[in-house]
Amino acid sequence: MAKQKKSGGKKNAPAISVITSMYNMEKYVTDCLESLLAQTFQDFEVLVADDGSTDNSVAVVSAFAPKFEGRLKLIRMKKNTGFPGVPRNEAMKVATGKYITFLDSDDLLTENALEYLYNVAEEKNAEVIHVERYYTCDESGGNRQVTSFQKGPYVEEPTIEPENTGERINNFINFRFLWWGANKLFRRDFLVKNGITFPAITAWEDFALLFCSLLKAKIYVRVPEILYIYRQRDTSLSHKARTAVEMVSNMIGSVRMMDKAMGKNEFLVKNPEYRYRFLDWYIQNRLIMICKGFYMADKWPSFQIDDYCRKLLFSVNPAENTSLLSYFFTRNLEFMVTLSQQNIHVQQLAKQISDLENKIKSLKPAE
Repeated sequence: MAKQKKSGGKKNAPAISVITSMYNMEKYVTDCLESLLAQTFQDFEVLVADDGSTDNSVAVVSAFAPKFEGRLKLIRMKKNTGFPGVPRNEAMKVATGKYITFLDSDDLLTENALEYLYNVAEEKNAEVIHVERYYTCDESGGNRQVTSFQKGPYVEEPTIEPENTGERINNFINFRFLWWGANKLFRRDFLVKNGITFPAITAWEDFALLFCSLLKAKIYVRVPEILYIYRQRDTSLSHKARTAVEMVSNMIGSVRMMDKAMGKNEFLVKNPEYRYRFLDWYIQNRLIMICKGFYMADKWPSFQIDDYCRKLLFSVNPAENTSLLSYFFTRNLEFMVTLSQQNIHVQQLAKQISDLENKIKSLKPAE
C-alpha cells in the first residue's frame, strides 16, 4: 500500500489532484464522490469544476465537503461554457498535487485506482500513466463489463512506451492508444511546463490533450490494471447530437492544436511525412463522423464540408494553419486529378459505346 503523507504543521501539497468537471449531474455526482472517499489511498484533493449547473449539483457537492475534511474545492464558472475542457483548465490552474487525474462526474474509480496509479508513477518516474482498458456500466451502475476502444495487444505489466515519435504516431493511427483524458495520470509539472491544456471545443478535446502529451512525454507508461468505471448514458455529453457545422469546428479546433504541437517537435520537422500522415488519418477519421452529421442532421451536400473547412482555416492567421492548408490544397489537387482521370475514362467509354453503336447500325440489313 502506498505511504500516506503525515499531516500536521505546515500543510503538505497532496500527491494527486482529482479534477472532475460537472454540469447538471445531481443524479450521479454522489456516486462519483463516494468512489473517491472509498479510495485506499487518501493523499489527494478533489477539484470539482462546475460549468454553470442549473440543478442541485452544486448543493450536492457542497454537502460532501465536510467528508473530505478540507480536501474538496468547488470551482464555479460564471456561466455555462459548453466546452468540457474549459472548466478542467480552470481547475488545473489551482491544482496543487504532484499528479493530476481527470474523472467525469458521472463516472467512478475502483477502490485501489489512485493507490495503483501513484505507486507506478513514483516507481517509473512517469510523466503520463496510460490505462488501456476500463469498465462500462449501465445508467444504474450495474452490468459492469471490461472494454476499450483501443486495439490490443494489452500489456501485462507496467511498460514504458518507446521514446520514438514516428512509432508513437504509427501506433496512434493504428488505435493503440485510448485517447481519453480520463483514465490516466499526468505529472502536473509536465503539463504546466509544456503548456498542455484542453482546447475550447465541444468534442474531441481529450484527443488533443492526449496527443500533445504523447509527443512531449519521455516516460509514458502503459499499465494493465482496470481502474475506471464509465457510466453509459444516452443523455451524456458524448452522446449529444451536434450539427455538421459544430462537428467541423471541433475537428479544426482539435487538429489545429495538435498540428501546432507537431510543428515544435524536432523529429516531425525533419520528417514531415509523419506529420502529414497523422493529419490525413485524423481528418479522414473525423470526416466519417462529420458526414453523418451532414446527411442525418443538416442534410447539407457533402461538398460543403470542404467549403466550410476552408472558411474556418482562412478566418484566422493562415500562418497558424500551414500544415492544414497544405493538407486541404493537396487533397483538392488529388481530387481534381482523380476527377480529370475519371472524365477522360468516361469520354473513352462514351467513344467506345458510340463506335459500337455505329458498328451495329452498319451491320443491320438495308430496308
